[in-house]
This record gives sequence, C-alpha cells and structure tokens, in this order.
Amino acid sequence: MDKIKRQARKIIEIRTFEETILRLFSENKLSGTTHTCIGEEATAVGLMEHIAEEDKVFSNHRCHGHYLAYGGSKEALLAEIMSKESGLCQGRGGSQHIHYKNFFSNGVQGGIVPNALGVAWADKLKKQTGVTVVFIGDGTLGQGLVYESFNMAALYGCPVLFVIEDNSYAMSTKRENAVSGSILKRPEAFGIETAEITSNDVEELDACFEKAFAYVREQRKPFCQIVHNYRLAAHSKGDDFRDTEEIAAWKKKDPVVLLEEKLGREYCDACRDQANAEMAQIIDTLEKQNIISIDEYTKQYYKEMEQRIAQKAAGHENDTFFALQADKVLNGIHDAIETLMKNRQDIILMGEDICNPYGGAFRVTKGLSTQFPDRVINTPISEAAMAGASVGLAMNHMIPIVEIMFGDFVSLCFDQILNHAGKYAWVYGDGVKVPAIFRIPSGGGRGYGPTHSQSLEKYLLGIPMINMVALTTVLDVKKLYLHAVECTEHPLIVIENKKMYGERMKPYQDGRIGDFAATISHLDFSPAVKLSLDEDCRPDVTLITYGGMVQTALDAAEELMLKEEIQMDVIVLTQLAPFPMNDLRALLDCDCIGTLEEGNETGGVGSEIISRLAQAAIGKKYFKIASRDIPIPNGVALEKQMVPATADVVSFVKSYL
Repeated sequence: MDKIKRQARKIIEIRTFEETILRLFSENKLSGTTHTCIGEEATAVGLMEHIAEEDKVFSNHRCHGHYLAYGGSKEALLAEIMSKESGLCQGRGGSQHIHYKNFFSNGVQGGIVPNALGVAWADKLKKQTGVTVVFIGDGTLGQGLVYESFNMAALYGCPVLFVIEDNSYAMSTKRENAVSGSILKRPEAFGIETAEITSNDVEELDACFEKAFAYVREQRKPFCQIVHNYRLAAHSKGDDFRDTEEIAAWKKKDPVVLLEEKLGREYCDACRDQANAEMAQIIDTLEKQNIISIDEYTKQYYKEMEQRIAQKAAGHENDTFFALQADKVLNGIHDAIETLMKNRQDIILMGEDICNPYGGAFRVTKGLSTQFPDRVINTPISEAAMAGASVGLAMNHMIPIVEIMFGDFVSLCFDQILNHAGKYAWVYGDGVKVPAIFRIPSGGGRGYGPTHSQSLEKYLLGIPMINMVALTTVLDVKKLYLHAVECTEHPLIVIENKKMYGERMKPYQDGRIGDFAATISHLDFSPAVKLSLDEDCRPDVTLITYGGMVQTALDAAEELMLKEEIQMDVIVLTQLAPFPMNDLRALLDCDCIGTLEEGNETGGVGSEIISRLAQAAIGKKYFKIASRDIPIPNGVALEKQMVPATADVVSFVKSYL
C-alpha cells in the first residue's frame, strides 16, 4: 500500500504542476509554449520505478511528467519555463529542452531516437550496465529516422528501451489518419522484442515496465514497449478540436480516477491540496527572482570553453603545422585516424563501406577495421541515424568519427547537426559535450555529377556551436586532424576536398613553400597561412581561399606576377567556423581583397568573409569568385565550365584592378 500511495502522490503532483502551467499561460504570466501529459502520468511514474542511477532517459516535447517522475525539481522546471535565474538550464531550453542528471529532452519529433541509440551503444562499447530509455509518440512513427534507429539498435544489439506512448493523436490528427498498419509489427519487423498494453493503471504499468527493463538489462538488446492511453488536455495550450464525447469516455479511465477508486477520494484530495500549496509557494518565490541574462551566460560559456581549448592546445605552441614531406593527403588523413585510434580507446570510426576490403569510397580507412575490429563499424545507408547516433555516442563520452561517403549526403544529417549536436552543449550545460566528428568528402574534379560533387559547407557555416575546418595541401593534414580532434569540444566538421586525396602536401623549407614565402597565424582554433611571392612588398590584391581551390589560387598568383606584374598574396584558411577573424586581422595588409571558393556564389563562404571584413573596416575594395549558381553537372568537361579555374581568376583580377 505504501508504494501505490507514493505513486499516487507523484501522479497527482505531475497533474497539479501541469494544470498550474496551463493556468499561468491563460493569465499571460508565461510565454512560449508547453505540452502537457495530463491523462498520461501513470506511464511516466510506472516506468521511472525501474530507473537505476546508471540509466539514461530521452524525452520529447511532452516531457514534464517524465522529468518529474524521474525525480526532477518542480521549482527548477517552473523557473526554467519562467526564464528565471534558477532555471534548470538557465532559461535556454524552456518547456521542451531540459536536462537533469541523466535526463534529456528535445522538441524535434524523432530526432532524439538515434541520440538514445548512440548513448546505449556507448554503454555497450564500454561494457557498462545502463539502460537507455527513449519516449516517442504515435505520431512520431511517421519519421523515417525512427526506423533507421530501430534497424541500427537491432543490428548492434544496443540496450535501449523504446517507449511508444500511443495517445491516439498527433497534435490534432487522429492516429488512423497518420499511421497505417500495426504499431506492434513495426519494431517487430526489425527483430526487436515488443509488447503492448492499454492501461492508465499505474500498478499494471509498473509490472509491464518491470519486465521490459529486465529484458534489456539481462539480454543487452533493444526492447519496445507500446502503451495505449489518451491525452486528456489539449496538444499544447488551447488547441483542442477533438470530440467531447470521446474525451469524456476517456476521463472515466483517468489515472487519478483509478487511484481514487483504489485509495479513496480523501487521500487523493489531500495529495492534491498539498501539491497546490507547494506550487503556490514556488510561484511566490520565483516571481521575486530576476530574469536571467543570456549575454552574461554566453560570455562565461565562451570564456570557459576558450580556456579549456587553450589548455589542450598548449602542447602545439611550437608546432608549425607545416608539412615536411610530400606525402599524399589521403595517407595523412589515414595516419591521423590510425594514430588517434591507437592512442585513445574512446574513438569509434563509423560509416558506409569503410571496413576491409573496401576501406571507404576513397580508401581513406583501408586496413583500419583489421587493426580495430570492434571500433570500425560498417553502417547501413542511414546518414541521419549515423549522425544522430554519433551525437549520443559523444554525449556518453565517446569520440565518434563519422565518414559521410559523399559530402553531398550531409544534407540528410542536417537536422542532427543543427538541432541536436550543435545545441545540446549550450542548452543543457552542466558538463554536456558533443565532440562528434563528421568527415565530409566534398567538391568536384572527378565528374561524379549533381548529387556527388557539391561543396555544401556554406549551408553549415552559420550553425552556432560547431567547428568546421577545411584540409589543405599547404599544411600537414595529419597535424591538422590531430590538433582539431584533441581541441574540439563541439561537433567538428572536416571538409576534405575529394580531388586532394591523391595530391601531395607541399613541403615547407626555410620559410617557403615552393616559390612562396609562408607565414602562419594560429590565433584561432585552426591555423591560417599567407603565401606571398614577395614578402617585402605590399600586395596589389589578396585572395582568401581554402580546400580544393588553393592550387588554383597559387597558379593564378604566379601567372599574375610573371605576366602582369600584379602581386597577389594568397591566404589559405583551414578554419571556416567559428569565423577566424583573429587570423585574418593578423595576415591581411591590403586594400583589395577577394575570395575564391568552389561552392556556388550566392550566400557562400566568400560572402561571409567579405561581410565580416567590411564591417571591421579591413580593406576598401572586395570581390568574390565562385562557381555559377547552377547544380554542378556530370563529367569533368562540364565541371570545368562552371568551377573557377586559374584562367578565370587571372582574368577577373586583371579586370577588377
């Protein structure tokens, strides 16, 4: 009897909290949005009876009941929703995006599922005993990412408990209008053990979750528990268009009504009175608190992050990053990954066809699966789930290196990079880091056509809280890789131009790379290099470029000097994000500044560079050279008609000066 009374108290506390939230919204005392679980509280309470300290929980937009049943503070959650100083995540997450101990939630439907998969996968790799729980609704079954995650969880035997809360509606859409066929057969089709129950009785739900947890703990395999129930309140605050008779029928099966039948109305009313009194006191306390300062928090966040990066980078102070031998770029990347995996047991390499005998589409990973058979993983053709799983792996203290076979397919990973990998560390705080690494083979030069030859880094450039570097032949790619991986605390995107794989790094000797004087600046995350044919003279023009366009820029600089007596210095960036303003300030001394990139012109990297320089009053004249604003065509002959070549750069500079 003590257990059911405790569970009843928790269910009523959750109900009271959510009713209070809805009232505060109706009184215009809260802004934003909220999604209550009124009528579904027994599922959360029954499940959380079986959570152990080492377990992890991923919830969705309807997360309050899960969080409170997990043991979270009502005051901290309400403070978060009210944007108060004591908020759970200092107001950055609000109602849908919260973190407490091993509890995480995010409002993107389906996006959390591969994150949970990755966390569970990391536990398996580290031979830990935890279970990872992820909640999804019936409407989320329309997301393909859910099925990618089912497939990978089953393939790799990850200890994850999928909980499908079927409350009959996805927002205002009835389940039968959005989900065809059987819910049960969906996870079962992937070989996942599955059970279902229709109940609001907390004792019945407690018993069913006891079996589900026991299976995952003992078998170390995924399990799916389907719970059919009903949401009694609106989807959000007042947008309820359901049949009133349908709602009335389900109110008779309200979990609180069932508890009153078991424990008596008097006990439940006493619990409700106590919960209301607690909420009134919490509101009174919070209304006296100040609204948080995002600016103050952000400054502190970056300050602490920069201090940690500086400490990690201290060993590189005397490292020039220049190449000393003309080794192939492909070999440099391979050797960097091999070195990382030898030195660190927390690194996992994953991608499509990266294991022997294939070794990846460009043979970068050839041989690594033989050396590290448990940590080099061939994945299904599931870029979104790969990216999402890497987020979870990184959150659980692994460092995943993900090869996206062709960089064009990073578009399939975009939601995970934007809404998950890039946000978690900032929103959640409290030590959460997502050092997932995405290798992006990009660009043309091989004639692979419109969906296998694009340069898409501009679409990633504006995502906050990610690092992006582009490899270059004028620096040692192995050193760049090792440094970037060692120092990053954020998602790291590495742009690897495909035509560079077979090219050789340019050796540095006596201050020069070939005929160019080389000056390095390393004031930002990843270094930049200025190359000049005459370092004693101020250049007529400076061209800023990166990646696969570097050789084109250097060839143009030589031709302009020899044939036109125009001195064009070339600045090679490796860091694209965050914007490397400190290095550009250090290297630029020119009134006429241009940019060169392989990607399309509109909204490109060059546009951002010129905008930043103009705002800082660096330079007086600006230009940009890029590919035409059309999809890249198939075949090298057609590529050459749209991707800038040496002659294009020479002609443009001559006409511009």
